[in-house]
Amino acid sequence: MAGELAPLAQAFFAATPELSLQALGSGVHVPSLDLAPHGIPVTHLLAEHNAELARQYLTLNQLAFGGIGVPRWVLSDLYLLPGAIGLLRCPARLLKAPARERLLLADEELAIGAACYVAPSLTPGLFVGVSLFSFLPGRGASAWVKLLTLGMVRAKRLRGITQWDNPAVRVHSRLGPMRLVGRVPGGHDYDERTFVYETDLSDEARVARAMCREEGAPSSATRIPVTDLLSLGALLDRAEAGARLELVPPGQDDGHVLVRELPPG
Repeated sequence: MAGELAPLAQAFFAATPELSLQALGSGVHVPSLDLAPHGIPVTHLLAEHNAELARQYLTLNQLAFGGIGVPRWVLSDLYLLPGAIGLLRCPARLLKAPARERLLLADEELAIGAACYVAPSLTPGLFVGVSLFSFLPGRGASAWVKLLTLGMVRAKRLRGITQWDNPAVRVHSRLGPMRLVGRVPGGHDYDERTFVYETDLSDEARVARAMCREEGAPSSATRIPVTDLLSLGALLDRAEAGARLELVPPGQDDGHVLVRELPPG
């Protein structure tokens, strides 16, 4: 049954009517985008003619991620030229204080409240999660801007990189189970606690249940402390060898990740 996510998306925007969904990217890609993902209209803004908005995104990205925030040339070459950034925009007064202070906007000026960028890959339908942040507290904006951005680019599968102890695991699992893929290609600054996961977006009903947190972790899920890097590394070894392992929603609970093993096949 299709359409389970549309009423949920409408309820999210109804709860905060000041929010609007926009996209920032190169104009050449507009025909390839779905500009009404799950029934939510997207205003596409040409990156070629919106340098000030790009600067705002850059400022907030660097505020969110500190020393690993995206450099300007990466934003142009690897974000805006090949794809589109999904944005939730709102009056600046709704932002957390650090973001408001950094942007120097008046309360009613439009600001980026949350943003997601997923990069296209060589595999059709597979996108790679690159950047996700939100300065809108208490609204679930991170999960929604991620889901709607993935809908906008017509993604069927998502691969991402995160850390076992990162609170973002709970956000990522809002889209459903996170299948363990293995270690990060080429290594990572936080290599020993970092992993690659994949989310299947093809079953809308399952994604809707995960977005609603309708299902708790199954009783069969194994709880592993996020600090037990030896056991977690062994999971990645098994996943790379073909075992079907996944983090189940909510992904993380009280300092543990929630792992389920699926039958072969």
